[in-house]
Amino acid sequence: MNILGRQGKYLQTMALEPTASKAMIFSGLLGFLGAVIMFAGDLLLYAHWDEMPAVSEIVDSLLPGRKAVLLATTEQLQISGVLGPIAAVFYLFGAWHLYIKLNFYSRFWAAITAVLFAFSIIIAGAYHALWGMYGFVVQFANQQGSESLVLLDAVTSYMTFVTDTVTWLLGLAFLVIFVRVLLAKTDYPRWIVFLNPLILLFVGGPLLATLATNMAVPYGALTVGTYFNVVMMVFFLASIFSPIRKR
Repeated sequence: MNILGRQGKYLQTMALEPTASKAMIFSGLLGFLGAVIMFAGDLLLYAHWDEMPAVSEIVDSLLPGRKAVLLATTEQLQISGVLGPIAAVFYLFGAWHLYIKLNFYSRFWAAITAVLFAFSIIIAGAYHALWGMYGFVVQFANQQGSESLVLLDAVTSYMTFVTDTVTWLLGLAFLVIFVRVLLAKTDYPRWIVFLNPLILLFVGGPLLATLATNMAVPYGALTVGTYFNVVMMVFFLASIFSPIRKR
């Protein structure tokens, strides 16, 4: 009760601050909700403990850490795909949240960050929707072998293109935040840089991907497949509850 009481007082204090308003809290919570919804979609793709079918060399080479998608049912792939755009709607409020956190010192950089994040998350929602169809293609290719190689290569190439697009836009958005935090030009305390998705995704992500290839199914897939949304959940919570830096 004591902890809850302190948290309540802290939120009330934040709501009274002009740069940490109720809008900041509300938009941050909606951004967090977007991450939770997309995380649920990830679980539908990868949280399967049934016995694995025989995995072709083609699929194993393309998805060494995500083979659990072969166990997803048609309904799970369909629902997971639909959750992507739904999550993106809530994620978009996260762009508003970032604007509020940055705009006191520079409306220009706040707007740039918000726009970059918004575009990246819209494409990320589409990417998640595509993963439902990609799962069908992977399952088909695993059964048909080399006969389906052309189709699998074409679809994989497109998925890589979409991933790279999201990576560049999202990376630029959080690079702006990273630099502005170090320059003390945001409402964030400097320690928030350690929870910046730029660090967690682009440094921690490749390390986890390497580890995931040696993990048992489905733990490797759950590690790499859910990591993006786990990082975003952590960031939004830290962004909401981090103390406002003294000006």
